[in-house]
Amino acid sequence: MTALRVSRRILLITLHVVLGLILTPLTLTRHAGGVWRTHPRVTTWWHNRLADILGLTITVAGHRPQPPALLASNHVSWLDIVVLGALTHTDFLSKAEVRRWPLIGWLAARSGTLFIQRGNGEAAAVSEQIAERLRDQGLLTLFPEGTTTDGRQVRPFFSRLFAAALDTGTDVIPVTLQYHLDGEYDPVAPYTDNQSLLDNMRGLIVRERSAVHVTFGQPISLHDHTRKQAAELARSAIVDALGRPVRLPLPEGATVTA
Repeated sequence: MTALRVSRRILLITLHVVLGLILTPLTLTRHAGGVWRTHPRVTTWWHNRLADILGLTITVAGHRPQPPALLASNHVSWLDIVVLGALTHTDFLSKAEVRRWPLIGWLAARSGTLFIQRGNGEAAAVSEQIAERLRDQGLLTLFPEGTTTDGRQVRPFFSRLFAAALDTGTDVIPVTLQYHLDGEYDPVAPYTDNQSLLDNMRGLIVRERSAVHVTFGQPISLHDHTRKQAAELARSAIVDALGRPVRLPLPEGATVTA
């Protein structure tokens, strides 16, 4: 059964990526600044379907964010994009290397992802692009740690990424991702630096189900805060949520998708 499941998933993933390549140019809409991008509903549907193909169960605590808002999330896996893209009509801030990934990079760019080249002085330009999205009543998710972790810790946040929220008076919503197996830590889902993307995907594809619990925290108003203070407030909220175990059965008000 495992071999059959793996073969089926590989086939479905391949077909789903191809479908994304077909739908993307057919569903482009023009946004502020003359930018053409895939319709958000199509992008959300695509992420939901991919989560379903991968056997990913998503549980949610807290209220799903309403635009405009800047979402600050801990970063565990490439699956983070799939999970949050399935739950919200959010754009993402991603490292520039992703733009060069075959097929996926093109799909990400057309879905509204902003790319940042670390260490080359682009921070001000990227901050202005983030501000434009927020002024356009959008949602944008960033991963302020700048890299992935094993899911049990939260690295210090890069505070410069919060400048756009301060400049536009936009609330920051902390988002906590907890990948688990029946409430216990999941060692397979984290996409760490010593893995290739193929290795990580292989581990997820061979097993029957995967699960992630998403906690949307209370909006943080940044009035009279510095960007460093904003980063610390968001990080502290995520650390607190990460310290709370995933409780099964689901807490009252939680929902399940995929």
